[in-house]
Amino acid sequence: MWSSWRRLPQTQQDVLLAALIGLGWFTALSMINDSALRPQNPTVSVVTGIFLVVTVAFARRFPRTLLVAVSVLYPFLYAAVGTGLAAQLGLTIFGQPEISDAALQSEIHLVPLLVVGYLAASSGVRRFTCLFFTMGSLAGLMIGLPTVVAIVLGHANRDILRGDRYQKLPSDVPSLYSYIDVSLFVFAEALICGMVLLGADALRRRKNVALLEQRNAELVRLRAVEAERAAVAERTRIARDLHDVISHHVSAVVIRAQAADRVADQRPEVLREAIRWIIASGKEALTAMRETVRVLNTASPATGETAAGSGGGTAPVPDLADVARMGDRLKAVGVDVTMQLPSRQRQLTSATDLTAVRIIQEALTNVMVHAKATAAQVTWQSGPQGELLTIDDNGSGGPPPVNVLETARRSESGRGNGLTGMRERATAVGGTLAVAAGPLGGWRVQAWLPPQS
Repeated sequence: MWSSWRRLPQTQQDVLLAALIGLGWFTALSMINDSALRPQNPTVSVVTGIFLVVTVAFARRFPRTLLVAVSVLYPFLYAAVGTGLAAQLGLTIFGQPEISDAALQSEIHLVPLLVVGYLAASSGVRRFTCLFFTMGSLAGLMIGLPTVVAIVLGHANRDILRGDRYQKLPSDVPSLYSYIDVSLFVFAEALICGMVLLGADALRRRKNVALLEQRNAELVRLRAVEAERAAVAERTRIARDLHDVISHHVSAVVIRAQAADRVADQRPEVLREAIRWIIASGKEALTAMRETVRVLNTASPATGETAAGSGGGTAPVPDLADVARMGDRLKAVGVDVTMQLPSRQRQLTSATDLTAVRIIQEALTNVMVHAKATAAQVTWQSGPQGELLTIDDNGSGGPPPVNVLETARRSESGRGNGLTGMRERATAVGGTLAVAAGPLGGWRVQAWLPPQS
C-alpha cells in the first residue's frame, strides 16, 4: 500500500491527504458538538478545519500564494466569526455570534499557521518570508482579537448575543488586552518558528539527497566509461601482443618460403633446407602464440589492466636468448644482423625489459618486411639512466620521411601499426621513441626507456 502511495503524483497525494484530514477533523467536531467538550463557538473550528484542508491540499503546489492567503485571511475570518464581527457586517452565514472571550478559543486553532509555515519553507520559500508572514499573522490575531471584540461589544445589541460569558467581557480595549496570554503567545511564536525551520531543514535534506543521487548517477556513468576504457585498453593490449609475437615469426616464414620458391628448380637442396627451417619456425610460432593466448586467458582483469598501463603486457616472459634468436631469424632470410646486448643472463621480468624486447622485435620485423635491407644492427645499452635501444638498417628505401610517426598515427589504412605500437609501448612506461635516418643508409629506430623501478 505504501509503495502504491509513493507512485502517486505529488498533487494527488496532497489532495488525498487533505481529504483524510478534513474527514477526521469534521467527524471529530460533530462527535463532540453534543458533549461536554463542545467549544463555545464551533463555527470557529469549522473555519480552522477549512483552512487546514485547503493548506494541506495546495500549499506545496502554490506555496507563496497559500502562505500569503492563509496568513492574511485566516486571522481575519477567525476574528470575524469568533467575535461577531461577521454578523455586524451583515454576514449571517456563520449564524449568530457567540463571544466567549477575547483570546484564542483553543491552541489547536494555530494548526493552519503551523502547517502553512512548514509546507512553504519545505517548498522553497525563504525562511525569513515564512517567519514574517506566519509569526506576524499570529501576532495580529492575538493582539487584534481584543480590539475586534471591543468594536463588536460597542455596537452590537447584547440581547442577540448568545452565551453567558460575554456578559463578563469589558467593552474597553485596555481591559480586553488582559485576556492575552503572554506565555501562550511566546510559546506559539516559538512553535511557528520551529515549524518553519523544520520545513527549511526538510528542504535542505531533500536537496542533499537529490545531489547525492545526481553524484551517484555520475559515478555510475564514469564507472561505465572507465570499464569501457579498460575494455578498449585490454583489446588493444591483446592485439598488440599477438601482433608482436606472431608477426615476427610469420613474416620470417613467408620471406624464407618466397626465397626458396625462387630457386627451387635450380637448387632443390635449398628448398628442402627452407622447408625444414619453415617447419621449425612454424612450430616455434605456434608455441609462442599458444603461450601468449594462455597467459592472456589466465590473466585477471586487474592484471590485464595493469599490464596495459605498464606497456609490458602479460605475454610470456622472454630472456636475452630470445632476443638473440630474433636476429637468427633475420639471418635466415638474408639479413645480416649484429647485436650488442647487455651482459646479464636472466629473465626480463620488469615492464621496461618487456617493452624493450617488444620494440626490438617489431623493429626487426619492419626491417625484414619493409626495409629490403641486407644488414641491420641492434644495440641495447643498459645503465643507471635507463635503457637505450637503437636499431639501424641499410634499407634501400632511404631515410624515413619527416614526421613519420605522426603520419603513421593518423593513417586510416591500417599501415604503420608497427610504428604506432612501438611508440605506445615506450610511452606507456614513460619513455620516448624516435625514427630518423640512420648511419647505415636506412632507418634508425631509437627508444629510451626510464630506469626500472
